[in-house]
Amino acid sequence: MKNKIISNTIMFIVILLFVNLFGRIFGASNNLVGVTILVSILVLMQEDLTKNLYNNFIKLLFINLISGIFSNISSHHIYLGLVLNFVVLLLIGYFLTSKLNKVILVPFGLQYLFMLYTPVTGNDFIKRLVGLTIGAFLIMLIQLIVHRKSKNNKIEVKNIEKDIINKESEYIRIFNKFDIHHVRGAYAIRVALITTIAVFLVDLFNLAQGRWIVYTIFALTELYSEHCIERSKQRLQGTIIGVIIIMILFMIIKDNTIRGLLVLVAGYLDSYTTNYRDKIICITVSVVASVSVTNGTITTAIERVGYICIGVMLALLADKLIFNKKLEYADKLI
Repeated sequence: MKNKIISNTIMFIVILLFVNLFGRIFGASNNLVGVTILVSILVLMQEDLTKNLYNNFIKLLFINLISGIFSNISSHHIYLGLVLNFVVLLLIGYFLTSKLNKVILVPFGLQYLFMLYTPVTGNDFIKRLVGLTIGAFLIMLIQLIVHRKSKNNKIEVKNIEKDIINKESEYIRIFNKFDIHHVRGAYAIRVALITTIAVFLVDLFNLAQGRWIVYTIFALTELYSEHCIERSKQRLQGTIIGVIIIMILFMIIKDNTIRGLLVLVAGYLDSYTTNYRDKIICITVSVVASVSVTNGTITTAIERVGYICIGVMLALLADKLIFNKKLEYADKLI
């Protein structure tokens, strides 16, 4: 436990320093971009991208720059955004789920949505694109450091691990051509379509915190239906519990400085969570504490619960109606 506390604390400090430095260099409006770049670095450390270094760097750079450019255009042109958002989310949803999970997809998808709701212009836009370019460089630099000895190491793989790898390779070969009847294709269409519609409606009705609907839909749309249903329950539970916690704390704590510190405390505690519900509790406490400073606690709490509920309902509806896939497809290439 002691080692975990030390490692989590060090990691939390590193994250704060990185995001702060990124914001100072590329502007405060790009802070969230710094967060997603750091998450991408940490997530991709589990993958060895050095085997095809140049091609993987070009792919990362392409994803980052297209996301930066398209999100900025979409944020200023609601109807053009229908096309651009769908295209980007479709590509991300398909090509970043090659192992039939969302581990790599999430940071890049959230990066696009964060940029969509924090549009910049002029020099800040140039800084954003430069930051995204440097982000791709940093990812590959860390890859070279982490996997520098991988070419010289002989890795013994157990039979069960070989079976898993062979199965994943089979999936990748079969899904090489886009097919909406396959799990990846169905997921890509579903997440792109429902998220794009949500973004359009939020902009059309000018919902102040409507982005929470969009984030919820993106987070809950899963490759398999069972996962969507389970995560929806956990997100609702976590949101309600988190709102109750922050309202009780704010009834006790009146000082705005201490209230602001709750954002950091919740972010730190998030590093100890082991399930989605507890993670959402921490995220809810952090978000509501942050927004309520200018929006009011009661108003923010009601909006948070309301928008999350709308997002959950839309995600479940999309899961039911748009190319629904169940876990049985994990063992069937149909």
